[in-house]
Amino acid sequence: MSDQAVTEFTAIEDPPEIQKANPIHAEGATAYGYERPIVAGLSSYGWAAAALIELLGEHWLDLGWADLALRRPVFAGDRLTTTATLTGDGRCHYVQVNEAGKATVEGDAGLGLAPFHDQWQLPTRRGPVPPAEVRPLLLPEEAPVDEDYPPMAADLSLERTRWWSAGRLGDHHPRYHQGDHPRAHPSWVPGQMTPLIRHSYRFAAGIHTTGRVQYLAPMRAPMTVTVAGRWIGNTERNGKWWSTSDAVFLAPDGTELARCQQAQILLPPLPKKETP
Repeated sequence: MSDQAVTEFTAIEDPPEIQKANPIHAEGATAYGYERPIVAGLSSYGWAAAALIELLGEHWLDLGWADLALRRPVFAGDRLTTTATLTGDGRCHYVQVNEAGKATVEGDAGLGLAPFHDQWQLPTRRGPVPPAEVRPLLLPEEAPVDEDYPPMAADLSLERTRWWSAGRLGDHHPRYHQGDHPRAHPSWVPGQMTPLIRHSYRFAAGIHTTGRVQYLAPMRAPMTVTVAGRWIGNTERNGKWWSTSDAVFLAPDGTELARCQQAQILLPPLPKKETP
């Protein structure tokens, strides 16, 4: 087995439903100080994951882990190269760079249980509930720390699974498309963290900064997955609020399929424009 894997992708823009959910990924990004819409961090991780699978094997999707730090924004059209290098004991370090050679995503990954596996703060509330009929606007400083999210049922249908990899990421690997039970793309797990917030709240915008993922069992379509989470931290740093949540992903029979942590900067609503 080689001790290194290199993969390349060209970043594509987020689909309309993602742009609508978070203005950072749409034209609203300029109002927050960015030159143009930022591609979602989970997409960057999804493109990087191809190198992890090539190096560690597809079994990584059944029982493997990764941490990630999003170093700088990725924009549609960026040519991204990910290099994953074995570091020993079934682990590797990976870094994704843009065409200017600047790191966009970086982290470590490995087979089995992660070294941080005893650090999760998981919810006790695990039965899915319908989306809230009234979703209050959540200001950055108001994140309900040490509370469980109302769990949600996430659709992992055949159509949705294939769309996520092909339509969302432009990844047409057969493992995500062929047969009656294609695999969920590894980025689908962190991709449910923002919908989990929006299941019960409205919030203006957010920027994904770091994360952790632990895959615990094969995740294949079709399936309805329960996503249950807990808000574990919300800290002000230099005038910005850094929010962290842990979540567990459950099969219909209660089997734990994955765990995920997302840290993000919650952004305040933009001032309303005055009518002339």
